[in-house]
Amino acid sequence: MVDDSTLVLAEAQIKHLALKIEGVEFPASDRNRLSAACFHQALEHHEAIILLVRRNLNGSAFALVRPMFEIYIRAIWLRLCASEIDLGRFQKGKLEKEFAELITDIESHEGYNIGVLSGVKKNSWRAMNDYTHGGPLQVIRRITEDSIASNYSGEEIQEIVTFAGTVGLLATSEISLLAGREDIATALLEEMKGVSAK
Repeated sequence: MVDDSTLVLAEAQIKHLALKIEGVEFPASDRNRLSAACFHQALEHHEAIILLVRRNLNGSAFALVRPMFEIYIRAIWLRLCASEIDLGRFQKGKLEKEFAELITDIESHEGYNIGVLSGVKKNSWRAMNDYTHGGPLQVIRRITEDSIASNYSGEEIQEIVTFAGTVGLLATSEISLLAGREDIATALLEEMKGVSAK
């Protein structure tokens, strides 16, 4: 179980991020619309994870971590890397790139070339898959000595709340960049530095 103050802060962050980009506009193009739609989905997953944790539906919250990370990566790739042909294929549901390739493409760009995204994939991908697809990591957290019930540690729940908050903040920052609002993106990244320094 995670303490209530953690969830109160997470819920406040969701509202804060929504206000940061409320009413921002970006140039209309397939690239921008597709990318923004993906970032928007990542933000919805962020909110859903916190709602699920609030309701003690932790298995479902854990299952959303991978989709949140994946849609965030796709959003960046669409914004920075996709060719016009790729954009057309994506709209038809025919993108034929492996997830690792998307990360490699993204990390060839300045500002993304420090290996953070590939590091997250390397260190967490197996667990993300396990939680999403009902593997052993998910299943064993439903077994106690005398019952079948949600049995996630507070530290594990805190970890996904923090991860979701980080991806939510980064997705909001990326939306502000789509809108040409570097001031918002810079302020959000400063906020993130302040949180990670604590």
